[in-house]
Formats: sequence, C-alpha cells, structure tokens
Amino acid sequence: MPVQMFDSTSVGQIPASAPAVAGYVGGYWPTYLRLLEQFPHAYHLSIAVNAGEDAECLDIERGDAEPYQAPAWVKRQLSRGVRRPVLYASVSNMGSVLAALESAGISATTVRTWTAHYTGYAHLCSADRCGYGLRTSADATQWTDHALNLSLDESMCNDGFFGPPPPPPDPNHYDWYAVGPFPFRDASGKVMQLDERAIVEEYDHLRIHPRMNTQRLSELHVLITFLRKRVWYVAHYDPRTGAKLREVDWGSYNRGWRWQMLLSRSRGEEVVQ
Repeated sequence: MPVQMFDSTSVGQIPASAPAVAGYVGGYWPTYLRLLEQFPHAYHLSIAVNAGEDAECLDIERGDAEPYQAPAWVKRQLSRGVRRPVLYASVSNMGSVLAALESAGISATTVRTWTAHYTGYAHLCSADRCGYGLRTSADATQWTDHALNLSLDESMCNDGFFGPPPPPPDPNHYDWYAVGPFPFRDASGKVMQLDERAIVEEYDHLRIHPRMNTQRLSELHVLITFLRKRVWYVAHYDPRTGAKLREVDWGSYNRGWRWQMLLSRSRGEEVVQ
C-alpha cells in the first residue's frame, strides 16, 4: 500500500498522524531533528539541501544541488551505508539527473527517485502518465504543496520506498513461546529438557496430517501437557527463586494466551490458524 509522506518548513503544519515525514538537515529550515522527536512512530527521510551535506535524500532544484553533483553525492552516501539514496527533483528535471548518473556508470536502480509534479491528485510519476522524457517510474511523487489547505507538501511513496514491507503478523505467535532448553521434572521425578516453541511448532506441523503422525502426536500431547503446567507455574511463581508471586500477572509474556493455546493442544485440538 502506498505511503503518504509530508514535509514543510513549518513542522507545526504536519498532521500528528502522518505515516511518513521528511525534513532538512541543514539550510534555512533544519527541521529533521524536530521531526524525529515529534513523530517517533513515522517513517523519516532526511534531506540535504546541497551536495556537501550527508543525508538520505539530495534536494536537486534551483538554489540547492545541481544534477551534475548527484553521482558523487550518491557514491558518498552509498559508502556511508545508505540503502538506495533518494534524489529529489521536478519531473521535468529528473531526466537530467538520471542522465548524470548514467554517465557516471551508476544504475538508476541504485537510487530512489522522488519527483515533484503538482497535479493536485496523488500519483506516482511515470513515462506514460507524466511525460517530460521520464523513462522510468518514480518511487515517490510530491503531488501538492497545499495539502490539507495548508502550506504543506504531500507525496505518495510506493510500497518499497521505506524498505520492504514487514511480513504479515504470525497468527500463531510462535515468538511468544519460550525457547529452551529448560529442565522440567515429570510425575516420576525424571528431569527432561524441553523447548516450548520447538514443541508447539512441531505439534502444529504434524497436526495438519494427524493420521500420518499418530504416534508422534501422542508423544507431543504429553509434552504439551507438561508445558501447560509450566505456564501455570511461571504465572504463579518466580522461576528464578521459586517464591510464590503475590499477584498473578497473566499479561506478562502473554501467559494467559499461552495457557489457553497450550491447553487446546494438550487436548489434541488443531489450533493452526
């Protein structure tokens, strides 16, 4: 899903719910550090207003950097570890920027392109849509400088502009289960080493085809029962000292949820989402 990005020389104009924000590291309006403080949960893009500054993006327009300065700047940012540096320019000037990169032997795929094209509607610039000699699609486009009827720039960024999208959440939350091995004493006094997460993952894998794995599932049912007892224990006692807790906190480490999931598995139920 495309990401909205806002930028303004006046940070107060940017909505508090902005998914992504961009700001300058220098120049007359150094806003970037304020954006980090005021928008801790948004994506951030730092902008250099001249080729002598280091940032994630270089602003190429009249009074700032020039197209011919882009190659050296890109190489310097790559050497600093910046992943695909961003080059900002008007859609009519982006062809010159990319030509400068090509002349220096730098592939366009090495950078992210951020065009400015004030059409009044959200879009990503492309050759067939916008013209101006653009031979590729932009990774982001600043399509208005009066977003929300303010002196505010708004851009549309493609899905991968800020990196690959995060993987979908795991409905089984395997990361909530403890990784062993840890000792557990059964009813006969025998001590065994258990790994909560490994047992749960194996159970769910085998449970998909139960008829083919009857014996192993039977063994896992026993281990799951032990794990269910362990969840009860760590919810009521300090596992480090063995002292009984005065208050039971079922929220810590998702104990209550784990208890219910382990209980279902110990009954032989299929709980894979």
